[in-house]
Amino acid sequence: MMDLAIKIPREDLERLMGMFQISKEACRRAARRAVRKTAKWTEGQAARTMSAQLRVQQKIIRQRLRMYMKGDGLDQKVWLGLNSLAVRRLGIPRRRGTGTQVGRHFFEGAFPIQKYGGGVYRRAGQGRFPLELAKMEIDDAGATALREAANKAEARLMEIMRQELRYELSKVLEKAGS
Repeated sequence: MMDLAIKIPREDLERLMGMFQISKEACRRAARRAVRKTAKWTEGQAARTMSAQLRVQQKIIRQRLRMYMKGDGLDQKVWLGLNSLAVRRLGIPRRRGTGTQVGRHFFEGAFPIQKYGGGVYRRAGQGRFPLELAKMEIDDAGATALREAANKAEARLMEIMRQELRYELSKVLEKAGS
C-alpha cells in the first residue's frame, strides 16, 4: 500500500483571494475543484506509467487505485494497492512448452487449471501438491510510478488552480456585467 496526499495550504488560499479579489467561498470552490482534478490527474499518470513499465492494460492497474477526499475537500488522498497481481487477470492463459503464456508474459513452470474457479498455478513442493497461485509483483513499479506522478503533481495543481480561479473570476465579472 502506498498513498499520496495532495493539498493546498490555507495561507496560499488567502494570498490568492487577495490577488484575484474574489470571495473566500469562490476561492474555496476553485481550490476544491483544483485539488480533486489534480488527484484524478495523478491517478491517471501513475496508471499510465505502471501500465507501460509492467506491460499490462491500464484497466488492471486502475482497479488498484483509489481516491479519497479528506476533510473539507482541500485535501485528497491517492491510494495504490501494491499487492501482487494474480496472473489470470492479465489475459487468457495458454499452455506453451514448459510454462504458460498470459498476455505478453511467460510464466515458467506455471499451468492453467479450470477447476476451483480457474487460474494459473505453480507447484510449491516436490509432489503434485501443494499448489500456489502464480502472481506478478507490482510493488516496485507502483512505488516508482506514484513517486513520479507526485513530483509533477504540484506544478499541475498550480496550473489547474489558475484555471479554476479564472473561471470563478469570470462568473463574478459576468454577474457584474448583467
